[in-house]
Amino acid sequence: MITYISKDNIDSIKNIGLKQDASNYIDIYSSFIDYINNTGVKVSDKDYAQEEQSLLKLIREKGGEVRHNSNSIVINKVSPSCDHCRTGFGSATYIITLACNRDCFFCTNKNQADYSNGINKIYNMKESFDRDLKRYKEMNSIAITGGEPLLHPDVCADFISYVKSINKKTQTRIYTNGDLITEDILKKLQKAGLDEIRFGLKPDDNGDVDQQVLDNLALTTKYIGRTMVEMPLTPNHLTKMQDLIITLDNIGIFGINILEFLYPFVHSDEYQEHKYNVSKRPYKILFGYTYAGGVPISGSQSECLRLILFCLEQGIKMGVHYCNLENKLSSQIYHHNFKLTLKGIEYFSPNDFFIKTVKGYGDDIFQIQQILDSNNCQHYSMDNSRKIIEFSPIYVEKLKDLDIELGLTYMAVDMEDGQRILRELHIDKIEPKTFNLSMI
Repeated sequence: MITYISKDNIDSIKNIGLKQDASNYIDIYSSFIDYINNTGVKVSDKDYAQEEQSLLKLIREKGGEVRHNSNSIVINKVSPSCDHCRTGFGSATYIITLACNRDCFFCTNKNQADYSNGINKIYNMKESFDRDLKRYKEMNSIAITGGEPLLHPDVCADFISYVKSINKKTQTRIYTNGDLITEDILKKLQKAGLDEIRFGLKPDDNGDVDQQVLDNLALTTKYIGRTMVEMPLTPNHLTKMQDLIITLDNIGIFGINILEFLYPFVHSDEYQEHKYNVSKRPYKILFGYTYAGGVPISGSQSECLRLILFCLEQGIKMGVHYCNLENKLSSQIYHHNFKLTLKGIEYFSPNDFFIKTVKGYGDDIFQIQQILDSNNCQHYSMDNSRKIIEFSPIYVEKLKDLDIELGLTYMAVDMEDGQRILRELHIDKIEPKTFNLSMI
């Protein structure tokens, strides 16, 4: 069992050293929460964790494939590009332009660093692709996004042809709002070798989707093999989304990617007007994430899980994939950490890609040291002055007879003064008698 240490349960920690260590990260996280509140959209006090765990249990029982620390759920099938996105290795998304024919209040475009210039230019995708190809040697998948890519369909088709001329196996996809789809455009994209197209459907305030876009979606299935929908579940529109799921299944698309509804730190007035609050703990582990999507709205994940459960109960035949924010952030952590040469006390987690160690505190360190030595576990670090022993999580099973509290650290490679360092980001509580390595 892993106990997530937060301001709500810090006082239940008995070990003084662990409590003091964890308190530092609680203070840092509190400052981040203050920052969000100061933008005008408040962070909720409501905790959905127990409700989400109950829903996940039902989803497993009904046959849903719960993956990646419960951050990804698959029914029937999933796009290969989603699997490539998990680590992001050999995978890249290219912005063609930040211009768009729509102006959705929850759009992340305005979060892009180059937004003011990006709405007036077309980016050189080939140049970026060549750079990535040199880095990875082979590209598994690429995507074109915006703004709205189909403002420039010929440029999109030319880029896809270029990618396919280098390696026909590279998976190619486009993200679009679907407004500008025509049969002529679809024929050009098909000829270029486009593998997948993802419609970002935008419900109105009543939760309804424009019929013309649905017609365009049906037309697209005749030309592009993997025609998909990728969209967030707008809060309080679960029933309308259930109806849409049935409509999409009847159209015969490949599948849908369901996302949390996010606050991208823009249009705070709109979020206030809709009475949206940010999730109580927006990020599990606080880090300098570069994903422009923002932070999840309170209750969004719970509604997404209810929708997944609906798909299972209704026997939906298309692919259904739930991809939450934590799942989207995993590729950045992987890229930061996978090349690190680990010390003996460090462990690279295959679940969330953080580097982890375990810490013992106070007088417990002497018992721990004795057991590690007797089991010939040589990889540990002892700090007698601070009364801390640090070791690899693989050794915790040796301590199963000890009734003690230990700290589980989360670390990632970061930059400081131009140097790459391994930075500790958070500490959870574990106890040897209930801990299993597969948990991390």
